[in-house]
Amino acid sequence: MSFPFFTYGGLFYWIDKYSYAGWRVQESMWTHRCRLLDPFNVKRCAGSFEQCHNALFTFQQAWEVPSPPKKAVVFIHGLFQRPSSFEKIARYFQKDYEPIVFSYPTLRFSLAKSAQILNALLEHRKDLEQINFVAYGTGGLILRQIMGENPSWKDKIGRSVFLATPHRGYSWAEKWNNKKWYRLLLGEAGQSILPEIAKKLPLPSGDFGVIIAGKDDEKGVLPLFKEDNDGILPVKEAHCIGAKEEFMALNKTHFFLHQDDKLIEMAHSFLSTGRFGRGVRIRKEQNYSSMWEN
Repeated sequence: MSFPFFTYGGLFYWIDKYSYAGWRVQESMWTHRCRLLDPFNVKRCAGSFEQCHNALFTFQQAWEVPSPPKKAVVFIHGLFQRPSSFEKIARYFQKDYEPIVFSYPTLRFSLAKSAQILNALLEHRKDLEQINFVAYGTGGLILRQIMGENPSWKDKIGRSVFLATPHRGYSWAEKWNNKKWYRLLLGEAGQSILPEIAKKLPLPSGDFGVIIAGKDDEKGVLPLFKEDNDGILPVKEAHCIGAKEEFMALNKTHFFLHQDDKLIEMAHSFLSTGRFGRGVRIRKEQNYSSMWEN
């Protein structure tokens, strides 16, 4: 046990090893020492994984923590996003699902390494009957990576929503990849978002929907791209073959889709029903197979 101490929830150096009802056991990527955080990011225990794991269920019994639903939705954040920024959307989902906001060292791990630790986290949750996903930005590439590895819980996968995911990689990453500042700033993640890597990832399995942001014109949010974009990601690079539904959020920017009330409601609707909802503007599916192959 340890003295209760407020934390930021693990921004850059902590790996989620176990998550249950908002409680998380995290491991430091440097010391490999673990800590137990409560739903308010207060450290309640420190030590080995077993010590923290056992402490979690001691608190659960002492505080009479109710058991979460057997259906979960896993939120996977992207580059330069904090897990805490998903609190709003997680609260919306918690009445029907157990929200699991996956925290990992975004810039220091490759797609394969990030997928590996997410797989280990979900393998610990034998009690779950259904696992859904909301993947943001490069978090969507992690999800595609792990789906292609045939995890032991694959038969529990429900539906997935991809928010502004670079399914074809970032074209600007290819342009700046050889620059020293690019490698220093983005680290391992900088290599994972290259088009040549993203295009080789397995396509998502099961029902999935795609939400893209832009302006539906030739300039987009950032005219520098000279094509429709959300300020970071060109629209055409977010399309994914096989999407059951696709929606363009007009005049929205890349990093704030998960804060929009309408899009939160749509994501919840898709995981529950397989549809973004009635009366929303759905873009007709287009044939992007030729672009995918190039």
